[in-house]
Amino acid sequence: MLILFDAYGTLLDWHRGMTEALEEEGLARGDAARLASEIRDVQIRLAWHAALTETYRDFDRLTREAVAHVLAGQLGEEAVERVARAQDRLPLFPDVTESLDGLRGARLALLSNGTLRSLQAALSRHGLLFTFDHVVSVDPARTYKPARRAYQHALQVLKVEKRDVLYVSGNDWDAAAAEHFGFRACHLRRSEGHPFPYVRAPRLAVRSAADLPALVSSLQTS
Repeated sequence: MLILFDAYGTLLDWHRGMTEALEEEGLARGDAARLASEIRDVQIRLAWHAALTETYRDFDRLTREAVAHVLAGQLGEEAVERVARAQDRLPLFPDVTESLDGLRGARLALLSNGTLRSLQAALSRHGLLFTFDHVVSVDPARTYKPARRAYQHALQVLKVEKRDVLYVSGNDWDAAAAEHFGFRACHLRRSEGHPFPYVRAPRLAVRSAADLPALVSSLQTS
């Protein structure tokens, strides 16, 4: 079994990292948290639009566009660039280290909408770059998750069959799309909330990344 992780919102805490970056620019914490959520929403909308219309720009550029759009009139160009580059130094979720320690010896990989440069920078900061057998960016496929071509690109790079993949994402739309593609998907559902009625919802869910080693062990023995 190959365990294939998403990055942003799964291993890397995008919202906390961007909130802290905005606080460093002088914004109050409440305002920073609200703006970070708005930036993330715009970033995802731009990525989905790019995938659907085949107007691909890499994720670093999309992030700068989202930051500039949300912060227009509030921060200058240099500050916008600093906030956008915070994506290179995002913190880990607190449950990630325990999870990866418990998965030692398993075959691990990562599939992200992020650029390889940004992913490598963020993982290297936490000493995790070589924890994964492969770090796969959608960049060569010139599309974004949840497009099927993004997941197909991972299969081609990793040289595995769909049935051999456990896909883990903290983003419900990503986990549902991976399940629909044919992966066995697990939604890392850290927060409360009623799941959306996706046509094919992820068949597995955990509340903490620390629960993944036990889940993987049960799947391997079932």
